[in-house]
Amino acid sequence: MALTTLPTAALANDAVDNTKLDLADNYAFTGTVSGTPQGMTLINSTSSTTTVGQFNIDNVFSSTYKFYRVYMRVEYSQNTGFEMRMLDSSGTARTANYYYNDLSMFNNGTSALYYGTNVSSWFNGRPSGGNVAGGGNRGHHYVIDFYDPYGTSVTHTFQKLMGWHDTAGFYYSGTFIGHNTNQEAHRGFTVLGNSSPNIIQHDVKVYGVTNV
Repeated sequence: MALTTLPTAALANDAVDNTKLDLADNYAFTGTVSGTPQGMTLINSTSSTTTVGQFNIDNVFSSTYKFYRVYMRVEYSQNTGFEMRMLDSSGTARTANYYYNDLSMFNNGTSALYYGTNVSSWFNGRPSGGNVAGGGNRGHHYVIDFYDPYGTSVTHTFQKLMGWHDTAGFYYSGTFIGHNTNQEAHRGFTVLGNSSPNIIQHDVKVYGVTNV
């Protein structure tokens, strides 16, 4: 270990002189850090190349956090796309009371507005499919925020997405904002294909945002 001698005063006060440490070296830490950590904590990391009709990201929401950030990629083989539903405290998928607005812009300069009022799912992958199959980083990519999904009030979601739109024949990006009016705790979510099985790959990471 490339560590030079500390000044006598620093040693007496149990202090570390950072000008005397070689920061390119490796050091073992055996002490304790006090204070409140800030930022995001990884709760779940899921990756699969197995073709499925749906997949659950379960037991990720709790009373520990109010805010959650999800990074997700879903690749599918059929042009019927996929949907998202919340899982209640027993792990059962809720199939009603979903509302959303989805404002999309295609890369040919046109735009579209999709919406749902008291429907069975958030249709956040419905208009896309077959032409994105083939592996790699294809599919739909998402950055998703949930607000207080484990609370006993309305669950809100805010999503940014990018993927392929089969009907339009163009890649597109969109802003998807929705809520579920079931006033209950949700412990996770499920993503399910509109035809089974059509989800051929998925990657998901769920983070809790530290309450401050």
